[in-house]
Formats: sequence, structure tokens, C-alpha cells
Amino acid sequence: MSDNSASEVEQLRQRCAALEDELRAVEERLRFFVEHSPAAIAMLDTEMRYILASQRWLTDYGLEGMNIVGRSHYEIFPDLPERWKEIHRRALAGAFEEAEEDPWTREDGSTEWITWKCYPWFKGDGAIGGIVFFTEVVTKRIRERQELEESREQLRATVEEQERLIQAIREMSTPVVPIYDEIIVLPLVGSIDSRRSAQIMEALLSGIQHYAAEIAIIDITGVSVVDTSVANHLIQTTRAASLLGAHCVLVGISAEVAQAMVHLGVDLSTVVTRSNLQAGIEYALDRLGKQITTRVSAPTPDLLVR
Repeated sequence: MSDNSASEVEQLRQRCAALEDELRAVEERLRFFVEHSPAAIAMLDTEMRYILASQRWLTDYGLEGMNIVGRSHYEIFPDLPERWKEIHRRALAGAFEEAEEDPWTREDGSTEWITWKCYPWFKGDGAIGGIVFFTEVVTKRIRERQELEESREQLRATVEEQERLIQAIREMSTPVVPIYDEIIVLPLVGSIDSRRSAQIMEALLSGIQHYAAEIAIIDITGVSVVDTSVANHLIQTTRAASLLGAHCVLVGISAEVAQAMVHLGVDLSTVVTRSNLQAGIEYALDRLGKQITTRVSAPTPDLLVR
């Protein structure tokens, strides 16, 4: 071999050695990048055996302290669903796959949620060398969201229950009682403000329609205070009832309330009033052409409406 040929061979050897050193340096940088990446990354070959894995990957999947390089992905995770294995096969054929918040049922029955990307990686000659996983365990976020939604549902259920109770209280505070054909009584108890006056009017009008009532008796015996505002509300209610063809009778005005209404200048001349509920019922029956009589032929005398 000539000196020139020997020199060329030596240069080639040196060049190859330099390329090998550079390749090892690149591989070492890649290994360092993967292993210390803040993301969960794993690099596998075409046989689904581990080549590299980040520390985050080991931590997220409970593999700390294990040497997984060279081991099968399916050996380490025997509970992987078949649909994921099919995705791996597609990625090894060149497909790029990903999913958000994908559930994974483990062997113990628990469920993990994973956001993942699965890509093929390529050798220098362009052939597929395996696949790379980029994953994030989002189980905590999903559970917190589920707990928040459950709390919202519980809150909505509580609000709905409170609304039902409030409605029940409103109905109890403004009950409409049918006492005879075409006669209803609306007994009122407590104070009356603008909001409750609207409820009273609504309850009375609904009762008139429901029972096809011709006469509605409004009993205010249990109303502690009747001022100008309350009186006006009652007058408006009777007028609204008259639009439905019903005649209103106001009963239960106490001496104190009567004095207060006189001092306030409240005009109830357009409203029929009676002293108490019995008198109001007698008026209503008389208006309908009925009367209360006592039947004495029975062993125990009782009252009849004729």
C-alpha cells in the first residue's frame, strides 16, 4: 500500500471515529433531554420495547426505581385496553394519534384519565424506528371537575328544594278553601306586603277559575295590621275577581282595624263586608238563593243547606 493510500485510510478511520463520537454525543443529549423533560415522554422501538423514558413518565406511572429499558410496554402495563394497542399499531405504520382526557380502567377497577400523543419516530434512512409517547395524567383535574359539578348539582337540588318549600309556604299562607258549590273562602293570616298581595290575588283568581266560584269570601280575621296599602291591595283583588264574574265579600274586620281604616280614610264602600266568617257564609248562601236550616227528624239534629 502506498503512503498516500495509507494516509487516506487513516483519515477515513479518524472521520468515522469522529462521526461515532458525534453520534454518541447526540444520543446522550437526546437521552438527557428525554430523561429530564418536565413532560412524561417515552420512546419505544418497533417491538414496543422501551428505549428511553423521562423521569416524569416513571413518576406518573409508578415506575420509580425500575429499569424499564428493553422491557415491553405491554409487560409493564398488562391492563392496557385493546383500543390503545390498535392505536399503537397504527402509529407504527406511520399514523399520528392523540386524545384528550382519555379514560383508562386499571386492573384494580380504578380509572385514570390521560391526555396523550403517539407519534412514530424515524431512523436516518427514513424507516420507522418505533413510537414516542407524550402524555399527561389529568385524573386529578377530571375528579376536581366532577366534584365541582356534583357540588353544583347538589346546590341546584338544594335551591330547587328551597323553592318548593317557599312555594308550599306561600300556598299555605294563602289557601283557597271551597265550602260549598260556587263558594270559596280565602283566609288570610299575618302581615300583607306588596309581594304577598300579588300572591293573594293570584291564589284567589286561580281558585275562582278552578272551582267555578261565584262568590269569594276573603277572611282577614288573622291580619294584624291593615293600612292604606293593604286596603288598596284588597280592593284591587276584589276588582280583579269581579272581572272573572265572581262577587267578593270581606269578613273579619276587627274593631281596631275598623278604627284604623276610618282614621286613614280608606273607602270600602265598593266592597261588601260582614263582621265574621259565619255572616259572610250566610250572605253568600242568601245571594245564591240558599239557606241553612236545621233538620230535626234525625236522631241528632244537623244543619242542611237548602
